[in-house]
Amino acid sequence: MTDAPLRPCRRPASFLLFLGGLLLPSSLSGQVSVQQAADALQLREVGPAVAGGRIADVEVHPHDASTWYVGVGSGGVWKTTNAGTTFTPIFDDQPSYSIGEIALAPSNPEIVWVGTGENVSGRHVAWGTGVYRSLDGGASWENMGLGATEHIGKILVHPEDTDVVLVASEGPLWSAGGERGVYMSEDGGQSWTPTLTIDENTGVTDLEFAPDDPNTVYAAAFQRRRHTWGYMGGGPESGIWKSTDGGRTWKEVTNGLPTGDIGKIGLAVTPADSDLVYATVEASGGEQGFYRSTDRGESWERRNSYISGGTGPHYYQEIEASPTEADIVVQMDVFFQVTYDGGATFDNLETGRDKHSDNHALWIDPANPLHMLGGTDAGLYETFDRGATWRHFPNLPIAQFYKVAASNSEPFYELLAGAQDLGTLWAPARTQTTEGVRNEDWLFPLGADGYGVAFDPVDANLMYMMTQQGNLQRVDRLSGEVMAIQPVEAPGEPAERWNWDSPILISPHDPARIYYASQRLWASNDRGDNWTAISGDLTTDTDRYTLPYMGRVWELDALHDNGAMSKYASITTISESSVAEGTLYAGSDDGLIHVTTDAGSTWTRASDLPGVAERSFINKVVASEHDAATVFALADVHKLGDYAPHIFRSDDHGRSWTSIRGDLPDGELVWALQQDHVVADLLILAGETSLWFTLNGGMNWHRLNSGAPTIAFRDVQLHRRDDDIIGGTFGRGIWILDDYAPLRALAQGALEQAGGVMPLRDAWWFIPSPTNQAVGRPTLGSTAWAGDNPPFGATFTVHVPEVRQTAEHVRGEREDTQRLAGEDVPFPGYDALRAERNESEPMARVRITDGNGVPIRWVEVPAREGVHRVTWDMRHPAPNPVSFADPAFRPPWVTEPTGPLAAPGTYVAQLVIIDGGTTTEVGAAQTFNLRPVPTAPTGTDFKAVEAFHLRVAELQRQISIASSEMSQASERLRFMRAALERTPSADPALHGRLDRLAQGLDDLRLALNGDPVRGSLSQSTSPSISGRARRAAASWGTRQTPTGTMQNNLRMAETDFGAFQDSLATFLDEQMTAVEQALADAGAPWTPGRRVGR
Repeated sequence: MTDAPLRPCRRPASFLLFLGGLLLPSSLSGQVSVQQAADALQLREVGPAVAGGRIADVEVHPHDASTWYVGVGSGGVWKTTNAGTTFTPIFDDQPSYSIGEIALAPSNPEIVWVGTGENVSGRHVAWGTGVYRSLDGGASWENMGLGATEHIGKILVHPEDTDVVLVASEGPLWSAGGERGVYMSEDGGQSWTPTLTIDENTGVTDLEFAPDDPNTVYAAAFQRRRHTWGYMGGGPESGIWKSTDGGRTWKEVTNGLPTGDIGKIGLAVTPADSDLVYATVEASGGEQGFYRSTDRGESWERRNSYISGGTGPHYYQEIEASPTEADIVVQMDVFFQVTYDGGATFDNLETGRDKHSDNHALWIDPANPLHMLGGTDAGLYETFDRGATWRHFPNLPIAQFYKVAASNSEPFYELLAGAQDLGTLWAPARTQTTEGVRNEDWLFPLGADGYGVAFDPVDANLMYMMTQQGNLQRVDRLSGEVMAIQPVEAPGEPAERWNWDSPILISPHDPARIYYASQRLWASNDRGDNWTAISGDLTTDTDRYTLPYMGRVWELDALHDNGAMSKYASITTISESSVAEGTLYAGSDDGLIHVTTDAGSTWTRASDLPGVAERSFINKVVASEHDAATVFALADVHKLGDYAPHIFRSDDHGRSWTSIRGDLPDGELVWALQQDHVVADLLILAGETSLWFTLNGGMNWHRLNSGAPTIAFRDVQLHRRDDDIIGGTFGRGIWILDDYAPLRALAQGALEQAGGVMPLRDAWWFIPSPTNQAVGRPTLGSTAWAGDNPPFGATFTVHVPEVRQTAEHVRGEREDTQRLAGEDVPFPGYDALRAERNESEPMARVRITDGNGVPIRWVEVPAREGVHRVTWDMRHPAPNPVSFADPAFRPPWVTEPTGPLAAPGTYVAQLVIIDGGTTTEVGAAQTFNLRPVPTAPTGTDFKAVEAFHLRVAELQRQISIASSEMSQASERLRFMRAALERTPSADPALHGRLDRLAQGLDDLRLALNGDPVRGSLSQSTSPSISGRARRAAASWGTRQTPTGTMQNNLRMAETDFGAFQDSLATFLDEQMTAVEQALADAGAPWTPGRRVGR
């Protein structure tokens, strides 16, 4: 046994320079694109679902209370048809993941509308791509336009006419213009008319029909703007509007409403009293509060000064009125607030200890107003007692992560991730169980919001994490203790300005040295116990209140809302060269990049990034893994209205920059970057809708998102020991690409070769353990959720060249062409058709041999041109008889048959194409190792264990053959008895001989399988041959040395089976054959087992 680390087994040179075995003819050489190859590398969803992400909307089918649609703020749309027992994502293939609104057509709920672009105005929200419609309950979607709206507040569908639709568009958050206001369609979204347009900065955030008259419509106008430096949450153009012709024309209503600047407004109506309209109004000058109209919005009364608080009114400020109790209204807030008297008083609806805080969506059951669904920053909840108690749905994997990190633990590393409003989460990247990464495997070492994270490189139990505003903590996972280690300025120094997501970095040269940044860079050489500032202010040091919104600098009494924000002019990213210690780069939220080559003694401002607006946010600076003078920079300009990807490279410490955007599309913001440590031009990028990679330093980019939804990857890390890519998404948890070494092979020209197995890493050798009574954890029910482990075993990435097509396939393609051209399709001829029936298709297999060249296993590969991934389960073939039975039901404890584990050691994988009688080796053989997880008893002789298991397997194979022979013999006897009845000339004494054969067969079964009679009566029986073999095979569930009892059982079973084989052969070859011959001589009909001439 060895404690050596898992070794990436890289042999790209041999793979690229020659082909092992026979070369394929040039006719077999096809061309597979890089994107097609990348699509074979499937990402693995890790989760979690134990705590979700922000829910933007919940809609329930009006005629089927078990069917719900859940709009996730940054995680797509999910549907359940069983009241939340399971959820299915139904919007993953659309170009937008940010959801603001869902609406079901009241007269036909199979018509579902989705408004993309979240309708909160937080610093971290994404934008949308318009409105979408489904005519089949979400099975398919069509984009219906309004692509420049970016943020949809509300969609109303006429209660009787599904073609009439109203859309409330908030419009772009970060810039002027776009499509803002109310848009109306009278043809089901085929065309749109703007019916309420106020100005380039003001949109509409809410709409309501009067419950008894869809011609009466209320709208809440909303003027707002956000930039990196702050948020202006309202203005003079916000207000309430009313239409009496179904939304075609509008008038502003002001009677009783605030006279100054107004911010976000939430509206609610109730069928319990259609004259009532409620509004929660953010306003300046002390006029904010809860307003009520009793005359259909014509005049208003302020009932209370309460508005939503917490992160800011813009983050909540929505209300839902009870459909049956006119005076009850619930307001979204940090905790649900409720009024039972029409707004005169408000109180907490909940205790705050039964569900997560930060509420954004609420559905009140019209048949039972005590039953509600609540959407929070941690997912979806349900109550049946109006908020006294709640249940959480732990099966929505929609966590929003800002940053991720990975440990160096063995055999498998752990993950650390900073989450939006969920704190910091810890989990194993994979487990040694059959169930993957379960909800139970996730821990929450720190609360609040989570941001930057890091593991100590040499002690994975020592972790760094933070909450908002730079509150850095050092956490000991063993004790659970949390130590605050944030640097503090000295007396007389300016106050530190911490970013909401302050950057932390552990030096690649010294695990005890960590860097942290405010507006200046700090360094600690003792893991955060003591700090030294190693720079001055590396920002513009601009006061946010001197900067403009919507074309001007606003007065301090305006609706500034900067509470839940970074302190402006702060450092956002730091990186140290792994090549040159002390070469550090820092970027800031106001567009500056600085560099030092002497550990901070002197700093130089880098040149401005070409074509990037002033005060752009520097998302990342990344020092090269190969050259100290090379650095990459990623700029985010979407907070100034520019959604293009801005990514650059400098080879001179930032004195000059070259764009490496290449062919990245507009709208693909760039969040994080990693450079491969082996191939310099291989870069991995975290983008707005996908992971990406480039093989040529940025000239061409390719998506790396197979298996993943459209989602923003806000961070990406490379596990450089294991060759894994770890992506943290903002709305769908963590995704991992296991073993990205094939990307290196692509960068080195693998697709230009004739195919073969690509270089692979070693595989950890262990036996996965179940965590429940059976694989799949049926005890826990369908709601139990777990992220996947990678496929168990050694995974091969295989480039299959073009293979021969069968004559039938070639004829089919030819006939398709002829048919499309309107030509005659000639009859191929009977000989050709007969030849096609007997022609076999080519096969592709990976042949596994041990270090001595002994064949171990064939692994099937799809026999079609392209790149494929297949996995060997590290086992020998199963000894069970071949069976094509596929039962409709299989109990959970019945699994597919498996063979014994191969021993740890060196193995060789070779791609082989088998075509008729020709076998062709393709590409170089790839060597890899099976490495034992160091949990087996010390000194275990794994080769001896394997040898024992193989003896058991061979005995079981022979037993299964004998058992099958006896089953066939029993069937032959049944046919022989029937044949005897149809042969009057036969000697009647044959009946007695058949009876003796039946008795002899029963005696043989007794010896092989035990006494069935005693067994049927639940009486103990003496061990049979197969029983002893099964007891010996129990050792397959362990890597340990078989017990003495197991070894004795095998020895006795082998001895007894030898004698049994002789008895069975005599029975079959002599006794049974003699009776068959007697029947044949008497002219009996054919029976199974008889040969021609007998």
